[in-house]
Amino acid sequence: MIKQLILLIQVLGLFFYQLIFTGDLTVTQKIPDSITQGTEAVIEITIKKEDITGFAKVQQIFPDGFTAEPIDTKGATFSFKDNKVKFIWMALPAEKEFTISYKIKPNENTIGDFTLGGKFSFISESERKNIEIPIANFKVISDEPLVVETAPEEPLAEEPVIETPIEEPVVEEPVAALVTINCNRSITKIEDGKYKVVVEINKKGIQGFAKITEEIPEGFIAKESDSQGGVFSFKESEAKILWMAIPKSDRYTITYNLEANSGVENGTYSIKGYYSYLENDVTSKYNIDGSNFELNIEQLVVEEPVVAPVIEEPVIEEPVVVEPIITENSNDKVTSTPNPENEVAYKVQVGAGHKTVASNYFSVKFNLKDNVSTINHEGWIKYLVGSFGEYKAARDKRNKVRNNIKTAFVTAYNSGKRITVQEALMISNQKWYK
Repeated sequence: MIKQLILLIQVLGLFFYQLIFTGDLTVTQKIPDSITQGTEAVIEITIKKEDITGFAKVQQIFPDGFTAEPIDTKGATFSFKDNKVKFIWMALPAEKEFTISYKIKPNENTIGDFTLGGKFSFISESERKNIEIPIANFKVISDEPLVVETAPEEPLAEEPVIETPIEEPVVEEPVAALVTINCNRSITKIEDGKYKVVVEINKKGIQGFAKITEEIPEGFIAKESDSQGGVFSFKESEAKILWMAIPKSDRYTITYNLEANSGVENGTYSIKGYYSYLENDVTSKYNIDGSNFELNIEQLVVEEPVVAPVIEEPVIEEPVVVEPIITENSNDKVTSTPNPENEVAYKVQVGAGHKTVASNYFSVKFNLKDNVSTINHEGWIKYLVGSFGEYKAARDKRNKVRNNIKTAFVTAYNSGKRITVQEALMISNQKWYK
């Protein structure tokens, strides 16, 4: 009674699993009820896939005594080996419903009743899902005509039969291929905050489905580089590469790129993962040792301005000597004297460092939309915004920039040479504004 209850729960679980995770996806097959020895028969499999795309595989297993050849593969790679029929797609057909077909041929010694099921495997949300193909029954019948024997009119004398012992052939049990797996990971720094991750896989006796899962530290993102034909995905700090059919080579290498998000603190970080594969239709897992790497991005140093108070010297007014005005008849026009050219420029400094940063550093990290220029000064690379002839205009720009960078301040240059703001104000005869 308990066994029956457990079986019922398992059946119901499988039913609801397929109902939830596969929706309207269905797979059906069509096969003749009977096949004559030595003749061919066509098997059709209809797949209603709806919106599923990408990798997929159909697999059916036959007993000994059959051969199979493709008819219509719908773009799949067909194979028949070790009594297994396989259709493998790198990308499923665009049609929501399609039919594939192949022909089988039982040999002259094959006869009896048989069953044929199978499995349709596909990728959904970076995980492998399976749909069972409903089992079909068929029989293989003899191609020899039925012989009706007539009884002899006279009984025949039975001759003594001497039985000789017949040695039965020894059937060697197939030995399962020895499965071995070894994976090594290396992490190489490309530039500040960017790394190349290489995972080398050495395998033996592994075929079909496989998956690499890499656990990425918080604050980093992984991007595909070379997946060796697998499907790459990155979600919730996990990078995955999934194969419906892993590379045939016993040794292959996959690579992906790692990049730190802005705001990630310098320090030591680690990547660990595992390699999943099928062994006798059971998923096995090989843990890949963790690998450490250092994040050491030179942070920009923002210099605090030292603004000396501007001391306004008293202006000593000299007495104005009013000379008598001699009026002359003149038609000359009165013109104003042009102001002398001012070579002093005020700029807003937003940062400084010993190394250059990416051109989009300030726009990404601080959402600063202004063009940022650079100038070398006393061994530092200064990052500047704007160029103004008046201190007040630079001060207003500084106040606006401080919405993004709190430590921005005004600097001054005279013919490209860095000077103090106080000097600039005196040269340009301008007032200082707080």
